[in-house]
Amino acid sequence: MRILDRCGALTGAAYVLLVIVGNDMSTSSPGPNPPHPTGEQDIASLRWLAGSASGQAGVTLELLGFAALVLFVGHLCTRVRAGGWLATAALAGGVIATAVKLASAAPMFAAYVLRDGISPEMARVLTDMNSAAFVVDWLPTGMFVACAAGAALAARSLGRILGWGGVVVGSGAVIVTAVTGVHVLTANALLFLLCLLWIRLAVQRTSRVAAEPAPDLAPASV
Repeated sequence: MRILDRCGALTGAAYVLLVIVGNDMSTSSPGPNPPHPTGEQDIASLRWLAGSASGQAGVTLELLGFAALVLFVGHLCTRVRAGGWLATAALAGGVIATAVKLASAAPMFAAYVLRDGISPEMARVLTDMNSAAFVVDWLPTGMFVACAAGAALAARSLGRILGWGGVVVGSGAVIVTAVTGVHVLTANALLFLLCLLWIRLAVQRTSRVAAEPAPDLAPASV
């Protein structure tokens, strides 16, 4: 079981690494990369992706990262199940965050398939749908981190600093997403990145706990 626990914890690190590296590889098209490109630039990026082995590999890494997130959500919520309803809320937040991430890929895949016949305006709409979903995803991700950290504090499976840090960062991500509202183009991803950092630190902590040998039980008296 310790090996399974350790593998479960490492899926969190795999998620963070695969998503960051994969996103960088799949969006590193040559030329200018403005924060809000035109439809023509979107089409050019899609055509670059069609002929780029590294870009397509980056998309694959991102999808594998989402799969790793599912495993990590299950692992972490199992570790903090003594936290009661907070653990259940963390599980719900993690499942919703994964669903939103996967759903946000659909508009980009549609734009990729239609890249040679799509209008610049439609390319911009599909790309903006992906960008808006990315911002919306900060809310369930923040809920996952805040609730998982709160459950971990209740279950005493994480230290107070890491536990309360997760509560603050996760709650901040939820609040910032709600306050941002329709202004998705000016959203700041700092708290989302801090949520990823918390996941990485939680991985390190849960991996160390899983690796610790269980205490020997005293023989029962006859």
